[in-house]
Amino acid sequence: MHYVRIDPGNTFRLVVKVSNYVADGEYGLVEMAEQEHELWLDRTEQYTLEKFHNDMSTKIIWGPSQTLSVWVLDNESVGSEWKVRRDEHFQQLVKDRWAQRVAFLVVDVVSKHATSGNASSSRRYASGVTTGEGSGIPGNNAEGTGDTCSLPPPSVPPDIPEPVNWANLIIQQDESHDGDATAATDEDKVYEAMGFRAADEGAEQAAREAIPIPTMTAEMQQDMSEAAIPVDDNVSDEPVIDWDKDNPDLSVGISYPSMHDLRLAVKQHAIVKKFELGTAHSDKKRCRTHCAALGCP
Repeated sequence: MHYVRIDPGNTFRLVVKVSNYVADGEYGLVEMAEQEHELWLDRTEQYTLEKFHNDMSTKIIWGPSQTLSVWVLDNESVGSEWKVRRDEHFQQLVKDRWAQRVAFLVVDVVSKHATSGNASSSRRYASGVTTGEGSGIPGNNAEGTGDTCSLPPPSVPPDIPEPVNWANLIIQQDESHDGDATAATDEDKVYEAMGFRAADEGAEQAAREAIPIPTMTAEMQQDMSEAAIPVDDNVSDEPVIDWDKDNPDLSVGISYPSMHDLRLAVKQHAIVKKFELGTAHSDKKRCRTHCAALGCP
C-alpha cells in the first residue's frame, strides 16, 4: 500500500462513522455492521466527493447499484446535521473547522435510485460525538454548503412485489383454437414497425441506382471465342496405367508406366511369391529377371 506523507502543519482528520447496511454486491446481499474509520487530509490539496468515495472504497464495500450519502454532524447543536452534496461543501468544512482540525461525518450506504437520504445513522451518532469548543459550522444555516436541514426526511421503502407461486398457476385452454398456438402479433406488422422494411427497400433502391456493369457486345464475344485455346483433358496417346503395388500382376501383355515402376513390381512379385530374384540383363530401356534358385525352370 502506498502512503502519501502529509505535512503535520496541514493535516486534517475526518472521523467517519458508517451505519449498518446491506451491501448489494456481486455475490448477493451481505449485512455489514456499524463501523468507524479515520481519513487524513492535506489542507493544501483540494478534497472532493470523488476522492472521498475513493478513500472509503478502501475501507468498506458497497454494490454497483449503491452509493454513499454523507452527513456532517454539528456538535454545537445535538441532533443537527447537514448533507455534503458538492465538492465545495468539503472545502467549506475544512475551512470552518480548521481550528479543531477534525470533523465528524456519518455515512449511509443507500441505493442510487433513492430520492432522499437516510438520517437514522446521524441521529444515532449525534449524541455521542464530542469535540472541542465550537465547530465553526452552524447547525441550521451552514453558509456556502447548499441545502441544510435539522433532520432529513426518512427514505420511503420501495414497494416489494409479492413472490409468484408457480405451483398455483393454471394454463387456461381456448377451445375455439383447438389447442393450436396463436401468434401474439403479425410478423409483417412487426417487420414494418421496427423499420426493417424501410431499410430493405432503401438498400434495394441504392442497388438499382448504382453504376451498372457494362455488357459485352457480340463483337467482343466473337473475338474472345476466336482467341480461346481449346483444352482436352482426355488425351488418347497418354493412357493412364494403374497397378497394384502390393501384389503386382506380371502376366504377359501387362504394361507399366515406366521402367522404374516395372523394377519395383518385379521386386514386389518376388517378395509375394517368396523366391530369390536374379537379374539376367538390365539397362535404361530393358529389364530381364529370373528365379535365382538352381534347377528352377
